[in-house]
Amino acid sequence: MTDPLSDPEFVSGLRPVPSTLGGAGPSWPAADLSGVRPDGTPVIVDLAACSRPVLLVFLALGCDGCAQFWEGLTDPPTGADVVVVTKGPGAVDADDVGARSRGAPAVPVVMSDMAWSDYRVTGYPFLVLVEPATRRIIGESVGFGWSDAADLVATGRRDGHR
Repeated sequence: MTDPLSDPEFVSGLRPVPSTLGGAGPSWPAADLSGVRPDGTPVIVDLAACSRPVLLVFLALGCDGCAQFWEGLTDPPTGADVVVVTKGPGAVDADDVGARSRGAPAVPVVMSDMAWSDYRVTGYPFLVLVEPATRRIIGESVGFGWSDAADLVATGRRDGHR
């Protein structure tokens, strides 16, 4: 059986499923991220220190839909600080995560099971756009590539978020 995600015609018809922009956002506040980098050093993403929207990109390693995100880490969308979030080192291989992110030192990678729980993410690839000053989640969506991430950021900015 052929994987439908390897069929360009099938993939071209897929669209993200937005869940927050233009409507009421989640009732819970955005949380700081705490975890480790792929090299094992502790990392904290303190939202209060961010001066523009933060785009959290929740990815897995063996996910066909995540491949485009991993491959495009060197050219993420502008207008937001991008952070990649994977499961913690007990769930994914840190060396594999490090190898996938090695070419994009400007995009931090946080390995954290807690972040998936804090943001109630159950699948991947999943995008969460946060307004750090208010700790409000201003957009969420399944993403099928960086163009979807750029659209989420652009819509969040157009709707009046920094």
